[in-house]
Amino acid sequence: MKLNSIISCSIGNILEWYDFGLFAIFSPFFSQIFFPSSDPHTALIETFTIFALGFFCRPIGALLFGYLGDRRGRAITLRLSILMISLPTLFIGCLPVYHSVGIISPILLMLIRIWQGISLGGEYSGSIIYLGEGAPNHRRSFLTSLAASGANIGILLAMIVGMLMNFLFNDMEIKQWAWRLPYVISGIFCLIIYATRLNLQETRVFHQAQVKHLILKNPIRHMFQHNLRDVMRTLGLICMGSTFYYFTFIYLPLVLKQDLQFSLYQTTRLETIFIASMVLLVPLAGLLSDKIGRYRMLLFNAMIICLITIPGYYFLHHSLLFSQMVFVLFLFTLASSLEQGTTPAVIVENFPVAARYTGLSFAYNLGNGFLGGSIPLICTWLVSHTHYLLSPAFYIVFYAVITLTIAIFIYQKKRGASSRSL
Repeated sequence: MKLNSIISCSIGNILEWYDFGLFAIFSPFFSQIFFPSSDPHTALIETFTIFALGFFCRPIGALLFGYLGDRRGRAITLRLSILMISLPTLFIGCLPVYHSVGIISPILLMLIRIWQGISLGGEYSGSIIYLGEGAPNHRRSFLTSLAASGANIGILLAMIVGMLMNFLFNDMEIKQWAWRLPYVISGIFCLIIYATRLNLQETRVFHQAQVKHLILKNPIRHMFQHNLRDVMRTLGLICMGSTFYYFTFIYLPLVLKQDLQFSLYQTTRLETIFIASMVLLVPLAGLLSDKIGRYRMLLFNAMIICLITIPGYYFLHHSLLFSQMVFVLFLFTLASSLEQGTTPAVIVENFPVAARYTGLSFAYNLGNGFLGGSIPLICTWLVSHTHYLLSPAFYIVFYAVITLTIAIFIYQKKRGASSRSL
């Protein structure tokens, strides 16, 4: 596989998660400029609702882009997905505010988030399919892990941009006009990536499917009729990683600030350091997975997350030393890195090629959009209604056990196999 193809696929995921991070960072400002200022709390809730709406639309995009990817090819679909991402990102940077056009402003923001969510539905999953199908067996985990590493780079860049914005501009300047800059720059960058993707070559696997007449007339219908077991297996493999990631990097920072009295500076600094470390740890985990075997790594990762989540969460609340808390957070970061370096290659290998783009995208976006995206809300609800401190950790372990069960099944079925031809 050519280096420019690898870079082009990975950068698309950087921008996807960069946008995710930007929206989270600028949400307090968005609630002031896109909604009436009479009730700030309600405006913030409405902002987060629009943010979540983009996640909930991703399965729709997964089906649309999956259909195209299985019918017309992986390369052409990745070109279209990055183009469809770039336009709404640019439009957000040009949106009129509530003070200018009234209720039209939040309606436009909602429509653009829906468009964005649909467009993002096929980007990450399409990237790991393209990288996985183009990679040699002995490097598949490493190359697909670059897509996951790109996602971490995106969040890291959003944090850096947020810090730069606070350094260069005051709150009034950000609220009035400066918030537009990161979106306009990102949208232009997306268009540049689209130009690089014009040179993407179709994968060998898809070419073989064409030669063997395996291309389906309706991949969506075929998936629901013949591949539901594959979809559920893929969802089961994804559910641990998606919930554990959001638990570690979205929910735990809230716990640090609200329950453990960490300052915003401390929390942001820790999160930035750990996400930056994942940029290197995830590809290293991919190399390790290729070396010792993906299915052994899959089983090991699931067992580790099952074992460390509850005691780690307990020690976060009861450790007296700052160094002990940092060690627990590093352990969680390491476990998430190992998972991200292994799972992408496994799910590509374990989904039949004919409906691979459709089924894998649908399962991935269900897992991340509904299970992962709801983690902060559900964990907060569990603590407030059960009054049991460890209930969020048990919730995460529940999904880890599901993945562990599937990992055991796959390991027994493919024992001794470190690679598989696609």
